[in-house]
Amino acid sequence: MKIKLVLFWMIAAILPLSSFAQGVDFKELTMQEALTLAEKEKKMVFVDFYTTWCGPCKMMSSEVFTREQVGAYFNREFVNLKVDAEKGEGVELAKKYQVKAYPTFVVLKADGTEVYRTSGARPAEEFVDKIRKGIDPKWSPEGLTRRYKKGERTPELVNEYALLQMETGNGELGNQVVREYFDRLSDKRRVKPENFFLYTRYALNYRDPKADYMFANKDRFVKENGREKVDSLLYGWLRQQVMPFVSARIISGMEVNEGEWIRLKEKIRDAALSNGEGLVELGEIAEVRLKNNMKDYLNICRKKFPQLEERDRFSILVGFGFLKEQDEEIRQIAADLLRDNLNVAEGLNNRVLYSIMLELEGKKEFRLRAAIDAVKKGKVIVSYFSKEKFVQEEHEFDNHVLDISMAGKDTLSAGVRFLCDELATPTARGTKQNPHFSFMIVPGEFAVLKLGLEKGKVPVVKWERGGSVSRDFVRLNYDLLTPEEAGYNQLMVDNVIQGGDIRDYPREFQRSFDANKRKTMEFIRGNPDSYIALVKLAEHYIWFDENEAEDIYSRFPENLKGNPYGRVIAQRLERSRDFRTGRPAKNFEKKDMNGKTVSLEKLRGKYVLLDFWGSWCGPCRESHPHLKELYEKYKKQVIFINVAQENTRDLNEARKLWRTAVKEDGMTWTQILNNEGRETCDMIRLFNISSFPTKVLIDPNGIVVARMVGGMVDAGEVLEKMVD
Repeated sequence: MKIKLVLFWMIAAILPLSSFAQGVDFKELTMQEALTLAEKEKKMVFVDFYTTWCGPCKMMSSEVFTREQVGAYFNREFVNLKVDAEKGEGVELAKKYQVKAYPTFVVLKADGTEVYRTSGARPAEEFVDKIRKGIDPKWSPEGLTRRYKKGERTPELVNEYALLQMETGNGELGNQVVREYFDRLSDKRRVKPENFFLYTRYALNYRDPKADYMFANKDRFVKENGREKVDSLLYGWLRQQVMPFVSARIISGMEVNEGEWIRLKEKIRDAALSNGEGLVELGEIAEVRLKNNMKDYLNICRKKFPQLEERDRFSILVGFGFLKEQDEEIRQIAADLLRDNLNVAEGLNNRVLYSIMLELEGKKEFRLRAAIDAVKKGKVIVSYFSKEKFVQEEHEFDNHVLDISMAGKDTLSAGVRFLCDELATPTARGTKQNPHFSFMIVPGEFAVLKLGLEKGKVPVVKWERGGSVSRDFVRLNYDLLTPEEAGYNQLMVDNVIQGGDIRDYPREFQRSFDANKRKTMEFIRGNPDSYIALVKLAEHYIWFDENEAEDIYSRFPENLKGNPYGRVIAQRLERSRDFRTGRPAKNFEKKDMNGKTVSLEKLRGKYVLLDFWGSWCGPCRESHPHLKELYEKYKKQVIFINVAQENTRDLNEARKLWRTAVKEDGMTWTQILNNEGRETCDMIRLFNISSFPTKVLIDPNGIVVARMVGGMVDAGEVLEKMVD
């Protein structure tokens, strides 16, 4: 018996906590399931349409729906449903019920017919009353209208009827209802608690006649309603008038001057509020602001902010957007003040402050959002170069979503490496191989991606939506990835895991390089409106004949031509104008290794292949075995001339380096050292050589017919086409 009695009291103690001391019980159901359950339980369905970014939505969830008395009412009357209007079924439901503001609350019959709706956050008691009346026919729009027209004028009815008019777009009629009611009240009834709604809800500022009445009869209002309640309302009206004087912006249509401020200060003094400390702090800021010295104004803001309410700080900070025309020092002080106070707001308001801060710093935000299929949560390292500095940032992701916000002025290439045990692969060298992918940081844009991640595999990156620069980067590097590139990328990952040397795969590298080159060149040719195409043209300028490069460049829009990459291409095109294919080659006279004079004029009638190189140039030296093969094949039709440029001012040292390299590479044809006699004939300048190796093919008439830049270009293909 004793055991049973103890068990009874344990159950009795637990039941109130589990059954009654809870808030609104929102069911995890589809709309159809909720309607079916409502029909079964003979209830209606209460739907909370919300979004994840909505501040008032969060307030209702944390401060209203958690309340015991709210739960008691809603759980008794409704099947309760929360609907994210931007996800899943919520998107279509929001469209069906024409939800355009958040939060919006809709009450439905079990057949899906709408009974009532209201929007916006409210205190718990007011919200319950709002819904209760909304579903009561007596308080329905039709019921209110019928009762008002019959002459009923109770405070509660007037309040609800006036509010109904305003919510349905009849603001003028709503104000008329309130005005007529107020005018008919005696002085005694005007101060009564049941009519306090006239001042809290329908007196929008202290210039309203109703507000004037309260200021003039403050003591009577305090006696009937309490000092705290009255002072709070008067404070709100006065604060509303003070805020324009503490704002950085000049508000159109408002008197913000010394005379008006003096009158407002007198009003504040005469009100003698018990809670007026905040107005004193704001007043000190206003005094400085009126002198129009922005530096002093920002300094007084910084000093007074710790004493201000968050809403006051937010109101002042929002005005900082109007400082963008100030000098750099003022903008930076304002931006720093914003950065230190971003926590005064959440959701959309926080985003507003953040955007103002970036604008003052001349920056824009970039947002990367990626859905991750393989792992729920973890960390990533984002790496990039900014102003020649290597930067690494650590970010966390959760619920299969990576969400990164970055701000800056420049478009940058970046990489993301995942630091997750579920994705890390041990390597033969005792380290870990972690999946990584690349993206573009583009101030002012966003990118939404899908990532296919697998242990020991190259990530699969899919584009969802976002800005054009990010889109084209993903398109070129992932969507258009060739089998040769994909194979080599996976080979590099496997090589890291196995502890090998990637240089053991020259054929695979060459195939990947050639495929990438073909793909990239086609992308550049086919996308003359793309920022990525412009960047790639600047990076791989040497892949193109310069006449074709100019044709491609001419098709880019002016805004792209004017950016740094566009200007670099324009400069190179201008410098190359006299040295391109189709132009006569400049004559030269130089001594070769044997002291014999070599002149281009004397070589007319044959093709001439100039190979510009140096003993210090690895790719140059690596190309020489193939050059020897070409010499043996074409020496009867083509004059081969190697022109070396050594990186030393000591001529004797240059000769030594040059002769040694010629001997080691077994080059038996004409060899020229450009360092010798450079003052009178500089072949590097004559042929506009900016990269090594560069090969220039001149036809029998002395016309440049090909320029081959870089060690990856096969001169044999050109000779076969031109000479054979």
